[in-house]
Amino acid sequence: MESGILTDMETRNKNSAAAILEQVAGRAQVSTGTVSRVFNNSSLVPSATRSRVLRAARELGFRPRIGVRNKQIALVTESPDRTVMGGYVNTMTQYLCFALSREGAGITMITEDRIGNLEDCWFDGIIGIAWEDETIRILKTFRNLPVVWLSDEHADSFHCVYVDAHKTGRIAGEYLWNRGHRKIAVIHDNDYIGFNRAEGMRRILDELGAETPPLAFCNDQPLHLAVKRVMDSGCTAVWVTGEDMKSVEVYWLVRELLGKRIPEDLSILGFEHPGMTGFLCPAQTSLVSPLREIAEKAVELVLRDDLKKLEKIEYPVQLIERNSIKNLP
Repeated sequence: MESGILTDMETRNKNSAAAILEQVAGRAQVSTGTVSRVFNNSSLVPSATRSRVLRAARELGFRPRIGVRNKQIALVTESPDRTVMGGYVNTMTQYLCFALSREGAGITMITEDRIGNLEDCWFDGIIGIAWEDETIRILKTFRNLPVVWLSDEHADSFHCVYVDAHKTGRIAGEYLWNRGHRKIAVIHDNDYIGFNRAEGMRRILDELGAETPPLAFCNDQPLHLAVKRVMDSGCTAVWVTGEDMKSVEVYWLVRELLGKRIPEDLSILGFEHPGMTGFLCPAQTSLVSPLREIAEKAVELVLRDDLKKLEKIEYPVQLIERNSIKNLP
């Protein structure tokens, strides 16, 4: 066995190297030699055996580190075919990589289309920016590793660094109401965050005395149909909540396909990503998440490696006022 490979494990678990090997070997039903080869990243161990050994070590809370290597963090993100260049997931992935590299941490990127690879590698922590049910199921099996999730949806299972979707919806609704809009629509993502944003807007408009709730459209339908229904319904404003290119698409559909003017015929409130919305004509009024700060806090949490108490850290959004909202009498 390579010298020093179990040094950290011995310190963390107060066991000798031999005792650790025996415990892992017994749980995985393999020899101590096989465990040693897995810990040394030997290519001679079959994949199924390697997975069994790693799973046994994780269940026992053991994390071998070769020599004095830096911490290795798994970054779980969307598959390449789903990621919008310059969009939320793409940008957050970059910010996380920058923050991890500044701390000297190693980075292994696991996309959701190969999520099973998580169970075949050693990590000191995981940060998740993905949404699939299978991804969440697998992450919940990692009992002895810090896992940071960028939403409060699974705060009972992971550390969470997030922007409150319900509060954001309330801010959007109140802002449009205070500018005289009484018939408002929201186009939202088909997920936990999207539905909570729409619900937050509905709640605040109800409290403010709106006669009708906001017209809500989940963007699992073609976007041009949602935009046409917004216009046909007589809405004076729409909040486009997705942080990718959705609001840019809505701009194009309103102006080029329907021949309407912004904000004269329809006011548009966006969610600031990508940053190009400041260069649209007219420049788009947007709510903004502090993505860089969220990424840095997520990295701080995962490297702190504290499993005693799950952290739940909320960041506020910022409103950037530009020229896409018309004030109504």
